[in-house]
Amino acid sequence: MFLTRCLYKITEQDLGRHLNLPFIDKLRVYVRGGRGGTGLKKYGGIGGQGGNVLVRGKRHLTLKNIYEKNLTKRYLAPDGENSQKMRLNAMSGENLTIHVPLGIQILRDNGELIDEINDIDDECIVAHGGEGGNYKTFFQGQPGETAMVNFDLKLLADVGFVGYPNAGKSTLLSMLSRTQPAISPVPFTTLHPQIGTVVFDDGRSFSIADLPGLIEGSHIKMGLGSRFLKHTLRSKILLFVIDINGFQLEIRSPLRSAFDSIVFLTKELELYEPSLLHKPAILAINKIDQLEDKTKLNEFYYSLNNYKEILKNDYEEKWCPKNFFHFEHIVEIAGKYGTNCDHLCSLLRRSLDEHSDRNNTKIKFSSSF
Repeated sequence: MFLTRCLYKITEQDLGRHLNLPFIDKLRVYVRGGRGGTGLKKYGGIGGQGGNVLVRGKRHLTLKNIYEKNLTKRYLAPDGENSQKMRLNAMSGENLTIHVPLGIQILRDNGELIDEINDIDDECIVAHGGEGGNYKTFFQGQPGETAMVNFDLKLLADVGFVGYPNAGKSTLLSMLSRTQPAISPVPFTTLHPQIGTVVFDDGRSFSIADLPGLIEGSHIKMGLGSRFLKHTLRSKILLFVIDINGFQLEIRSPLRSAFDSIVFLTKELELYEPSLLHKPAILAINKIDQLEDKTKLNEFYYSLNNYKEILKNDYEEKWCPKNFFHFEHIVEIAGKYGTNCDHLCSLLRRSLDEHSDRNNTKIKFSSSF
């Protein structure tokens, strides 16, 4: 009894820990196909096939929803019926369907990709039901497949924000879309991805993903943005949001200039996944309302135009990205007041339209220095 109470307490704490999470982007579940029904040897009756476990895409769903509906994380398909004298060919077990959000990769524990669910019509079988009893199996029903599978969510968004904490990404998201994310001058306000939708008067729309701010070392799981780097992989366009005043994580940390931010963010993306540097990118220079004159802006533009020389002379080789983003557009904004936000939306729309039918490998980017 004491051991049972202890185990129950541990389980209760574990469930509470997960239920309090505002966002889940990984979920590991146990799946088992139904067992095949027993055949009827005397009359040659065939047992019913065990049910399959299917995964199917569904809109307006989250992994947290799935977890809350089945805290045990076990999905067992029904068994096939046994063959009977009145029904020699027994009925198969019904399939069990797990509905998942769009943008899910289904993986085995060893990392092998089973399939991807990107649309509501996408589905796959993750555990086949066992064969019904027949002469080949000596009329014994066969067990269904069992497996541990992982649902790995990678958000499907047209535009993915990239920037340091407190660069104004959440403020900009609230200006561009209908969302109301938490906004604060404290770094790491965004603790989980936010998805917003920009809707134009003509009905055209696109989605934006605001991810937790990156810091140096995010590619090796430092900082809150580390686990969300993967969500940039499916964004069609990267929108860099850079504070023109620079970034300083804390008093003891070095102050990074706006150009430093571009360099180190580019390096983090390259270290995580080099192909990200092939994506089209737009740069939003934020907080221009805080400038007293054009000095910082002029210095920043000079550094961008002469990046090869500056990287070679002023940066350690380990921090120099092998390739540098060629920003299709650069927009000066004040996200807090909405300055130039409409213009930014128009540029994002135009860029999405231009690249809709192109392969990312064809997108141009600056050559190595």
